[in-house]
Order: sequence, then structure tokens, then C-alpha cells
Amino acid sequence: MLLVYVCLATLCLVGVLLLLRKPKSRASPAPTSSGPSVGSNSSRGARAGFADALPSSGGAAAEVAVDTPPEPVAERTPEPARARPEPVAPASSVDANAPHDAALSALTWIRAETLPEARRQAFAAVFKNVPRPPRLLQQLISSEFVNNASLEQLTDLISSEPLVAAKVLATANSSMYGLSRPVTGLGQAVSYLGLITMRSLCLQYMLIKSFQADSPERQTLLTDTWNASSLASELTLKLAQAMVRPDPGRLVTLVVLSFLGRLATSATMPRGLLGVIPVGSFLQRTEQEQTKLGLSSSEIGGLLMRDWDLPVSLIDEVREIDPGLVLPDQSLDLALCYLCARLGEQLASGALQRLDEFDLARCDDVDFRQLRRRLGEPAWQAMARCLDEPALSGSMTDMATALRSGAAGQA
Repeated sequence: MLLVYVCLATLCLVGVLLLLRKPKSRASPAPTSSGPSVGSNSSRGARAGFADALPSSGGAAAEVAVDTPPEPVAERTPEPARARPEPVAPASSVDANAPHDAALSALTWIRAETLPEARRQAFAAVFKNVPRPPRLLQQLISSEFVNNASLEQLTDLISSEPLVAAKVLATANSSMYGLSRPVTGLGQAVSYLGLITMRSLCLQYMLIKSFQADSPERQTLLTDTWNASSLASELTLKLAQAMVRPDPGRLVTLVVLSFLGRLATSATMPRGLLGVIPVGSFLQRTEQEQTKLGLSSSEIGGLLMRDWDLPVSLIDEVREIDPGLVLPDQSLDLALCYLCARLGEQLASGALQRLDEFDLARCDDVDFRQLRRRLGEPAWQAMARCLDEPALSGSMTDMATALRSGAAGQA
């Protein structure tokens, strides 16, 4: 009988233990990205920091798949909705029923100052990891130097940065400029190419020197942007001189700096976004940059220039170039910069093979929609005649061909 009691007690004890050890419900594992983690060793520094600046919450958003549709802003931004400037209404002559024109009229240009403070700080943190350019940059963009520097002064300045000097000299001797005979020194190069062109080359090399590629895809984006900047700055100089603009050197500086944001985003955005941002249509690129990154590359470039302590007045002018996509009332100089930036991109990509193939009056590309409204202005009629000049078209075509073939060796 005692044995029976012992068995019953044992069975009760086992039952109690089983109840106590009942497994708890397990939480679903956190979703993982198909690509390398944003916080992994391979993507630290500026690329890792970019994740905090993205509109989506959490670092995993940086590895978004190419075919993942963007989430609504209200869902991916837990903070109060960001203030946006009023969109610029297109003129009534634009056919709002056309898909591209409808997209243009719907686009609101987001300014960096309208972002919440936390997001602006996140962008600033990204650029803390980007090396600052040498002090030579500050000297080359100063208004005093632009207006008063001599060829000898420019040669001396370039010589103070041996790596930049070597790159500039190599480019001057490449087929990009087609000199009749090679130059052996910076003084010769400055004499042959001119002060403004040499200063532009120096600026471009100092900008791209701040960025490094970690993959062939990223290197291609950086090289394509460098090529577009080179073509755009050269075209700006030639058109500004032909149109007798008062300060061609300043306009070239603005155009070169307008590509800084694109260099920065190409070098620092998470790898999962590299194939998401389109490289063709400027309108589509701007839409995707604002959706995926929170700002256009133009605004991101402005933040970086502020971090580099460039003159505020210069930054403000540079930031007003790319909004020419939606602004119908840009100044003549800024509209000229916008035109040259877009044509430089098309020549660099091969979308435009020859400059004389471009006819603004017949162009149906939405990226040039605002400029078409200015064709009645005498200055723009003069610009159109300049673009048709065989000498200008030939030189720009040769330069574009050399850059696309990699002959300039800028990478």
C-alpha cells in the first residue's frame, strides 16, 4: 500500500514539473537583409552612417531590394511630417496630361532646412567620415583669386599639391583636350588650356579625391559623374564666353561644385541603393533621391559644402542650379549652368552623341521643359546659335569620346 502512495506522489510531481516547463511562445526572428549588413565591417564609416539619414527607420532599409516599392512618407517617418515648400506650378502651356509633365508638376523640391533636426544631424554625421579637400580648394574658389589671379599664381598654387598637379598634367596631355604637342610642365599646361580650364580641372580632382569606391559599380558611378562634371564645366566656359557673360570663371566654379552632391551620394549611399537611383532622366533621379535618401543630391552637396566651411553665398548659388528643373524664373547665369550640367550628363553617358544634335526648340525632354519657355529671350537665342557652331560641337564631341573611352585617366 505504501508503494502505491509513493507511485501516485511521483506521478503528481512529474505532472507539476511538466506544467512548469511548458515552452513559451517564441518571438519571430528579426528580418535579415539579403546583402551585407549596414553595420558590418565592410560598410562602416560614411556608408554605414548614411543609414541613419535615410527616410526609413532602421539600418536594414539601406539594403532595400531594387524592386521594393517605396513606402509612403507618413509610414516611414515616425516624426511629424516634414514641412515642404509650395510646389512651383508649371506654365499653362505645358500639357499636364503627359506622364512626364504630370510628374514634373507634381514634384516638390525638398530643401535641407525643412528636414527635422535629427535627420540633418544624421546627414552631418555621414560627412564627418568624408576627408576634407586640401586648403587649395578654398583659395581656388575665392572671388579674389577668380577675378585677379595670374597664370603664374595658379601654377604656383597647383604646384603646392603634387598629387593634384600630376593628375592635372596627365589630363592636359590626354586626348581629352587634343593638344598638338605634349606639355611637360604646369606652366605650359596653364598657357595652353587657360587659367579657367586649369582651375576647373584642379577643383574636379580635389573633389573626387575625397571619395573612394568599394566596388566596380560604385567606381563606375564616380567616374561617370566626374566625366559629366568635366564636360559640363568646359561647355559652361565656352558658352559663357560666347554669350559674353561677365564672369565665366565664377559660372564654371558653380557648375563643378553642383556635381559634389552626386559624387557624395555615389560614394556613400548604401550598396543596396546603388541600382535603385536612376542615372538617366534628371527628373526621375531627383524623384528617387528624395524618396530613397530624403534629399536630392544637390541638397546633400549643399550640406557637405557647409561642413567644409565653403562661403555661404557660393553654396546658396550652387544649390539654386538644379532646382532649374522646376523653377521657371532662374537668373540667366544659373539657367545657363543648369543647361550645361544636363548636357554634360547626356554627353558623358552617350545619350547625346554630338552637341549639334541638341535643339532646345524641338526637345521634348522634360528635364529641359522650363528652359524651353525662355527661347523668346535674346540671350537664349544667342545661346542656341552657339550650340550650332561646328567648332564647339566638334570639340565637345571629341572631349566626350575621349572621356567615355577612359583616355583621360581620371579615375
